[in-house]
Amino acid sequence: MGLGLFLLPTIGGYWLLTHLNYTRYRTFRESGYHLLFNSAFAGVILFGAAQVTSLFLDHCFPQLDVWWAHYFSTPHSDTAVLSVVLGIAVPLAANCLYDSDQAARRAAKENNDFVELLMAESLSRGEFVELSLRSRKSYIGFALESGIKRQQGEPDVSLIPVASGYRREDDQELEITTLYAAVIEQSLEEEPSHISDEDFRVVIPISEIVSARLFFPEAYELFREQADESLEDV
Repeated sequence: MGLGLFLLPTIGGYWLLTHLNYTRYRTFRESGYHLLFNSAFAGVILFGAAQVTSLFLDHCFPQLDVWWAHYFSTPHSDTAVLSVVLGIAVPLAANCLYDSDQAARRAAKENNDFVELLMAESLSRGEFVELSLRSRKSYIGFALESGIKRQQGEPDVSLIPVASGYRREDDQELEITTLYAAVIEQSLEEEPSHISDEDFRVVIPISEIVSARLFFPEAYELFREQADESLEDV
């Protein structure tokens, strides 16, 4: 089989890995060399499956092989083309059985991308999330994009801020200095309104995030009250 025909199963393998829910999000986290090797390996498997399928079709429809040989005389060309078809067809069928969100979470967990997992949890639960940055700036808000389904590069996350502040340098305690919720709500209620809540979003590269957690205002206030009481007792 020539180099040109060898590339066809590799293309089928690449399509399979990048479109099958079970593998696509893990694949997007791989380096170029790993992706090339895995695509070639998947292509070999597809070629073997295509060979078996081709023999079955030849047995059931003998004229099909004659017709193909009449127009395409290159040996194994039918198997190489069929491997691409299988690479496209398998994700279309298998993705009905494996949810993309489940696959993305599994890939993030395997890659230790815990910030993405936390942002995804915030999205699914509708809870506030607090992100503390390298600059000691902190944002509290509703997650919009977790980055968990990124398809290339370093992911960004985004949220609609309801408050912001900073981490104190001495003890890293959170100090909230700005509240956005009332301003955003007032802006959205103005008539006519040409903006949406997403226009207030803040986009942050994950590489700038030092810590992330779900944020519960009631718990925050309770901790602050207990801290003040402790200081009074000293």
